[in-house]
Amino acid sequence: MKRKGFISEKIETKENFRTAFEGFADGKHKRSAVRKFEDNLEDNLDRLLRDYANGTWHTSEYVDEIIHEVKRRIISKVPVDDHVIQWAACNFVEPILTDTYIRNSCSCVKGRGTHDFNKLLAKDLYLNYEDTFYFVQLDAHHFFQSISHVLMKERIRTKIKDPKLLTFLDEFISSYKQGLPLGVKISQILANFFLAKFDHDAIKLFSIEDDLDKMAYWRNRFVSDSFVSCRTEHQAKELAKGVAYLNKKFDDFVHRGLAHYYRFADNIVVLHSDKTFLHIVTEMMIMVLARDYLIQVNDNWNVRPVYAGGIDVCGYVFFHDHVRLRKRNKKALCRQVARYKKKGMTPEETRRKCASRIGFAIHANCNNLLKNLDINMEKRLGTVIKNRKVNIPFKGMRYDQIRTFSYIVCKDGQDEDKFKILLEDFVEDDSIIEKETVISQVPDGSGGVKTEQIVRPKKRLAIRYKQIVKVTTTLNDNGEEVDTYEFVKELDKKTGQQTGRDAEWYSYSGSSVMLDQAGQDFTREDLPCLTVIKEFSNKQGKKFLKFT
Repeated sequence: MKRKGFISEKIETKENFRTAFEGFADGKHKRSAVRKFEDNLEDNLDRLLRDYANGTWHTSEYVDEIIHEVKRRIISKVPVDDHVIQWAACNFVEPILTDTYIRNSCSCVKGRGTHDFNKLLAKDLYLNYEDTFYFVQLDAHHFFQSISHVLMKERIRTKIKDPKLLTFLDEFISSYKQGLPLGVKISQILANFFLAKFDHDAIKLFSIEDDLDKMAYWRNRFVSDSFVSCRTEHQAKELAKGVAYLNKKFDDFVHRGLAHYYRFADNIVVLHSDKTFLHIVTEMMIMVLARDYLIQVNDNWNVRPVYAGGIDVCGYVFFHDHVRLRKRNKKALCRQVARYKKKGMTPEETRRKCASRIGFAIHANCNNLLKNLDINMEKRLGTVIKNRKVNIPFKGMRYDQIRTFSYIVCKDGQDEDKFKILLEDFVEDDSIIEKETVISQVPDGSGGVKTEQIVRPKKRLAIRYKQIVKVTTTLNDNGEEVDTYEFVKELDKKTGQQTGRDAEWYSYSGSSVMLDQAGQDFTREDLPCLTVIKEFSNKQGKKFLKFT
């Protein structure tokens, strides 16, 4: 493994430290400590740059904070100065260390987060059913606190040989009482790098193929364990093929290595077609982690089929043909939605308030869950496309607010009071349904024009309105009559109960009379205004609609 040197001369630039501050402060500019640092930014950056260049920097004292998010964690906090100087070093250390990671290591790497891990694992399960039938999941016990300072410093020296940078990293590692602190970026990078070599070794089965004695021992273990753990008819048929067949089967497994190995921070997931072999691999990994890395694995691991409960990791539960949301995340989403609905919020308002949890849920197969919660996630793709196709004429309105025009038309003999609306806006555009044939002059291709029939969309009128249920007329201080309106309220789609919000709708009409009225008799400056749309008949008995 080639080691990198001459890194500090790249770190010791004002531009790098400015980039480091901008990276750390992104989204944190409202914090008082960040604002205070920024008030004297140039001097602070110069001071930190000198401290690094002279090798006089010492990590500040940590302030520990205990948080309880599912499980108890200790977060260690340091001043802004520490974050900036560590980010400055990370700008060049991170690319060097991440270059050694396997592709299926998806934690603490830019562009490889939870959802990248989700896609990799889900795709592998979907495409390789037989090879991923069984799985084991290992979780390190107090991973960050268990990282040995001595081993961490040794691991860094396998990639870096810059003396000044090594002194800086050594000082940071030794600054925490035990392991690495949670809450700073450099800890995440170093912790992930700590197990990078283990990933490569585990995939190659710790090179037991190169040691005849080890190979013989584990081969014999595989054969004997296969007989002891035989439970199914398929396993019995495999054993009936003889010991020589089992020996060759083991050798083939070792030669191919672990093709389905994943790690997310301290969570290791290994999938394989053979349960006995996976038990042996797990035993190897636990032994190597304890012996060479001083990392203890939680004893709740178990080798089992994927279909028996799925792989619960990173907030999701993975199966071969689908991905579920982890139960506690699902319950948290349901409780949050119920809380906002109880306050009388509309489905759209609820969706926005719960956007973070919904955004996490949509990466799983949660269509039925979101539908039962009345969260219309079709807006994320389907409804957006639909809305664009229908070209909703009024900004901010939804496709589900459309009403057929007949709903608000007052016919002869009906009570006008039941059809009063407050007209708020109108738009004239082209119909997407009705066409008309007209005579038009078009170019003939030789510089002249010719007359021909063309088919074009008819014009239509779109109106935006509220339905009035009561009009109250009062006198103001000047003795003038003033009308106040009560409108139909929106209904909660889940409960059917009225909310406190006025319901708004829009409708389309191709009435030529109404189009003429909107174009000639009134303008938007006259709106909003009360009106009733009535149906009339002319002398020939043909019916038409009109604003009244």
